[in-house]
Amino acid sequence: MQAKSMDKHPENIANQSVPDGIANPCRRSLAWLRGAHEEQLALCGELEEIADSLPANVNRQKCIYAAKSLGPLIKGVHHYEENILYPWLESSSQNLEHLRETLDRLKFEHFEDECFAEELTDALLKLGSGSAVNMEAVGYMLRGFFEGIRRHIAFEREYLLQRLPDDVGLNGCN
Repeated sequence: MQAKSMDKHPENIANQSVPDGIANPCRRSLAWLRGAHEEQLALCGELEEIADSLPANVNRQKCIYAAKSLGPLIKGVHHYEENILYPWLESSSQNLEHLRETLDRLKFEHFEDECFAEELTDALLKLGSGSAVNMEAVGYMLRGFFEGIRRHIAFEREYLLQRLPDDVGLNGCN
């Protein structure tokens, strides 16, 4: 099963607020998750470009598009991981205690990322509307957020997903 490809341009991300695998449980596969991770990484690239443009060359439209896509994309992937992937991994694991500790830590990171995304969304909307913002603080927020997301994805890829095939069915859907 192939996941629906999402457009990586910030102008189009806002129109794709929930990846297809979230809405349709039978389209959930690791291939979908890997695609969703690519979408998150593309958004991180957009956020990095915004951070690099501060303070003088801000693309306001890019800020608004990033703000609109940030929350839904992050929450959608986290919902999938916490409600589909992590329970499946727990049911498939032989080293359950160690895995539970890891998954609990990742869930806490999800909570922190979602709170951070809300604050960053507000800052991006202000930046996009031309409101006065502390450019140094916004740049720091942007870098902290996208670096954290990139680390989180790298960890999941290296330690949770590395040996699993893309077409593995989660929750009995495949």
